[in-house]
Amino acid sequence: MATKPQDQPLRGAGLERLHIWQIQVVRDVMLVAALVGLVWLGYALRAVTVPLLVALLLAYLFEPLVAGLTRRGRISRAMVVVGILGSVGAVVVAVLAMLLPTVVGETVELLGDFRSGRVRLQVEDLASHVPQAWRDRAQPIIEFLPGGPGPADGGSDPTDEPAPPFEAGSPGADDLRLMIRQELARARTEDLGQREDWLGVARGGARTVKRVLGGVIKLGFLAFLIPFYFFSFSVSYPAVARFAQSLLPESGRSRTVELLKKMDGVVAGFVRGRIVIALIMGVMLAVGWAVCGVPHSITLGLVVGVFCAIPYLGLIGIPVAVALLAYGELGGQQAGDAMAWWQILLWPTLVFAIVQLIEGYVLTPLIAGRATGLDPVTILVAVLAGGSIMGVYGMLLAIPLVACLKIFITDVVLPRVRAWTAGEVADPLPIGGKKPPG
Repeated sequence: MATKPQDQPLRGAGLERLHIWQIQVVRDVMLVAALVGLVWLGYALRAVTVPLLVALLLAYLFEPLVAGLTRRGRISRAMVVVGILGSVGAVVVAVLAMLLPTVVGETVELLGDFRSGRVRLQVEDLASHVPQAWRDRAQPIIEFLPGGPGPADGGSDPTDEPAPPFEAGSPGADDLRLMIRQELARARTEDLGQREDWLGVARGGARTVKRVLGGVIKLGFLAFLIPFYFFSFSVSYPAVARFAQSLLPESGRSRTVELLKKMDGVVAGFVRGRIVIALIMGVMLAVGWAVCGVPHSITLGLVVGVFCAIPYLGLIGIPVAVALLAYGELGGQQAGDAMAWWQILLWPTLVFAIVQLIEGYVLTPLIAGRATGLDPVTILVAVLAGGSIMGVYGMLLAIPLVACLKIFITDVVLPRVRAWTAGEVADPLPIGGKKPPG
């Protein structure tokens, strides 16, 4: 095979004749540094990259549907994407119209109970039903909760007794002028304090309104950017895929495409499946906890359902449900009307266990099809490791990454290691394929 002209000067040339990027080790280090820098830049510009990544993920998830609808060529991809955006928007509006009043009402009711001091009274009453050691641990939490309006807020203290009237001619009559001055000074001080309190409340309210408006504007901005990016990515998805495939080396293109397809099946099956499964689990948890009498079950079930998108993270809902049920049953209830403590612990936990069994034996095989092929221990370790490194994002990305790593190891690395142990190749890593001499 003829040698390319640009490769001829490199034969037999020393390091002094090479550019720094022509040294393999330096080039590998530069590649790794570029990838790390790209990740860091994306995190630093997350206000811009997060909508892009979300839109790209949605385009990836909806690609099978778009490709299936446009396969016969009777309708363009742009029309299909517009139809998907319209359908998804209509579903989201309908769901919000049905659930938002309930969720907002439960949230406002809970906040009202906190502000009025009702939560603190019920928690204090609940603490009287637990052992003394637990009661001592709960005391800092009770002191942290806000109480009701007291004398400083305009309430009356029943222990206060009215001061006796001042009688003219009494021994203290000569100090009347001094007492009036002191009373006026105290009134002015209290008035200034009340003004400062009202000013602090006004400033705090202004900051709250500013944060709420900022959040609403940011949410509206994302609601515009994500569909816009999604439309662009979804329409140009086949062209981008063909361009990315053309960048692969010709020698190993077919093998690389085969591996990428297997990884795509794993990631797509996991992500699409977990989203659908999380929605179904949220509805089941909300209904089940509502039957058990857990307060604010709709809000809690939907939130825990979102957490269920990450395996094992939904377990956080059990102690919250138990605490809310205990708050509703024991706090302020008569002794004969409240549930027993074992019922408070049993029913929310039983509901979650039943939902988990349905998810493991019905939903996951039907929807996700065990796409990752990972055992429960590996999934748990991957979730914990991802959470310790990158928080919730790491927990969400850990399982697809580990599944792809498993495919790479089983299909690429292990065959090379077996060939190396058999003496068929000189290097166990998948970077060379020549037999050892002799």
